Amino acid sequence: MKIFLILYISIPLFVFSQKHDYIWITGHNNNLVDTSFGGATIDFNFNPAYVYYNYRELNLFTTNASICDSLGNLLFYTNGCSIAGADDLILENGEDLNPGSGHSVWCDQYKDGYSGGIQNAIILPLPDSIGVYYLIHKSFELSPKALADKLMYSVIDMRMSNGKGKVVQKNVLLMTGELSFGEIVGVKHANGKDWWLIT
Repeated sequence: MKIFLILYISIPLFVFSQKHDYIWITGHNNNLVDTSFGGATIDFNFNPAYVYYNYRELNLFTTNASICDSLGNLLFYTNGCSIAGADDLILENGEDLNPGSGHSVWCDQYKDGYSGGIQNAIILPLPDSIGVYYLIHKSFELSPKALADKLMYSVIDMRMSNGKGKVVQKNVLLMTGELSFGEIVGVKHANGKDWWLIT
């Protein structure tokens, strides 16, 4: 797979030819007793979209991404701290994304989900493969001010662990520098296989 990087501030846009983006996982403070807040799932397999509450252990703050199979069935999602499957259980080796001071505060201390900015993670299927996905994500440091400093990727293979999925590579560095918060966009390459990443 070729990954092209363009440093550019953009408006988030998803382009998928199948149903890879049909279920959106959201929800902050899922542990509240009031089920009208947190734990929301938006399912675009229905028309109009079906919105329902689903309690989950992982809170989602500004960093969230999910991916479905070609039929619109949820495979896994991330809150920027961990990666969980459709059963809401953390995948094998799916914890400790985005290590550093940002993770220590938002994931470990607050247990709120990663606060990396809107569109801080994106999941893309690996071209010419079945069941393998790239999670592209940014980390940030808190000293002396919050600074997005690393663009990384992790690889998830849904064929492993009896079909529940496993993170086979995690927090692999793509680039460092003063990056924008969030704002990761994936656009399908004209060759129909590869992806352009814009941030």
